[in-house]
Amino acid sequence: MDSAAPFFRQTDTQVSSTVMRIAALSILLPMPVIHYGGRAVLMVLFGILAAVGCEALWNFVSKRAQTLGDMTAVETGLACALLMPARAGYQLVIFTAAAAMLLGKMPFGGRFRTPFVPAAVGYCLAAVCFPKAVFTYSLLNENTAAQLSAFSRSPSLAPAYSQIAMLREGTDPFTHINEYLLGEVAGPLGTTSLALLLIAAVWLLVGGNLAWQVVISFSAAVGLVSFAVPYHTASTFMYIVYDLLGGSTFFSCVFMAAYPNYCPKLSTARYIWGGLCGACAVLIQHFGSVEAGGVFAVLILTPFSDAFDRMVWHLRSREISYRSVRKKLGKRISDRMKSQQERELDEFRETQ
Repeated sequence: MDSAAPFFRQTDTQVSSTVMRIAALSILLPMPVIHYGGRAVLMVLFGILAAVGCEALWNFVSKRAQTLGDMTAVETGLACALLMPARAGYQLVIFTAAAAMLLGKMPFGGRFRTPFVPAAVGYCLAAVCFPKAVFTYSLLNENTAAQLSAFSRSPSLAPAYSQIAMLREGTDPFTHINEYLLGEVAGPLGTTSLALLLIAAVWLLVGGNLAWQVVISFSAAVGLVSFAVPYHTASTFMYIVYDLLGGSTFFSCVFMAAYPNYCPKLSTARYIWGGLCGACAVLIQHFGSVEAGGVFAVLILTPFSDAFDRMVWHLRSREISYRSVRKKLGKRISDRMKSQQERELDEFRETQ
């Protein structure tokens, strides 16, 4: 059957890519376990169990074959837990994972058939319904793990807010880049350590499970838009760092925007789409009512990823692309140089 544009999205039947992503997410676990102790482990377990249980229940009620073997429920539950603050109740983790599965994945037919990243759906719904619980973090100190026990939430534990939230209120957080590397900043469980995020990104890149074009264009767009629309309470360099590394922005770039199954497939389309995601993330963080601009940007733009592929495909079919323009310019310059050389040769012959 002929078609005006190819269908790029295909169902991946291999489980290895999902297992690799689960391993990448697991790389982020040591830091929250060090900071928050057993509570971080229990939050991850509750998130995974909620996601797996919702998928199993959906398949049972709809009389479908069980699809738990694809491991995407484990990945979704783990991602939802890592996006939660340590002081959040376990019920918030369960709500987020359940919303991700029951609203973001299963109604569309399951694995990779949904136009959304399921974890983004669950997180955004939780952020809209319970913003105070989602965006209130724990103040890190040597007694944090003891104060924030696994089975209770101590009222004496001081709340903390992300650097983006502080900048939105007109306060400079005075955070050093080394604190981001070691994850010693207030934020969600698995999004504060730049060192671990980079290790996870390299792991995904080596395994061919990361759209690196999206990461580059996303990060570049965040820097450019942050420079164009700066916070007035921070230095030029640091407000770019705050926008990219504060909250869950870089996490959403690596584990959501650069997810090969949900972003565009063509390289040029990935650059354009990733740049648009990064720009929207900063604009949402600066002017929106929520600070998690990266996740919301991915949620909004993921359904249109195929449209970017088709747009680039149609432009290429009409020879409107960077390569074709460069080829035409090169040919024109070459023709001019040849004609100039021929004229000079003719003039030389006439003088002889």
